[in-house]
Amino acid sequence: MAAAPDALTREYAAIINEARGAIAGGRGPDAKVLEERIRSATRRHSGGAPGERKALKQLERVLSVYRARGALTRQPAPPAAAAPLRKALRARPTLTGNMDVRRQTQGETFVLSWDAAAGVAQWEVRISERPDARRDYAVRDTLSVPATETTLELPLGDRSLRVHLLGRSRDGRLLRRAVISGLTREGWDERWQRRASAS
Repeated sequence: MAAAPDALTREYAAIINEARGAIAGGRGPDAKVLEERIRSATRRHSGGAPGERKALKQLERVLSVYRARGALTRQPAPPAAAAPLRKALRARPTLTGNMDVRRQTQGETFVLSWDAAAGVAQWEVRISERPDARRDYAVRDTLSVPATETTLELPLGDRSLRVHLLGRSRDGRLLRRAVISGLTREGWDERWQRRASAS
């Protein structure tokens, strides 16, 4: 007999939370093992394929945060003498676009959130990073998430991040756009500069 959908959802959530806990503890989660546990839970509960797909996508987003965090930590640290200059040149966080984006902190996790938008079939998310205000941003990760997913966990540190959030229609037209620049752990709570966008 199939278990209640809530029981399967809770089992998926426990697996994903275990991955988050491993990342928070500095341990690399085993993606293949976690994916197989999600599939095994689905088989045990006789169905739940749509929920399985959602859980696997959520797990992939959590793992992408881990990969992005790893990419940032692999960057060579700047010389100690450059630190005061980098701090002096740190830009104030800026939001540009035709949609509103909010931020919140959940423990040690930094989360962006926004509202679903009519006509948007998927969100394209690009996370870029730069070591200081004199350098250009370089893309570190690109994600494609369904229209119903309206939150994003960020691997914030000392280096400035830029997040492109693009809402596209089924035929690829750009309907919603937000670019948030200058995001760091230290400056997360600073007031954002908001700039309008023509699109």
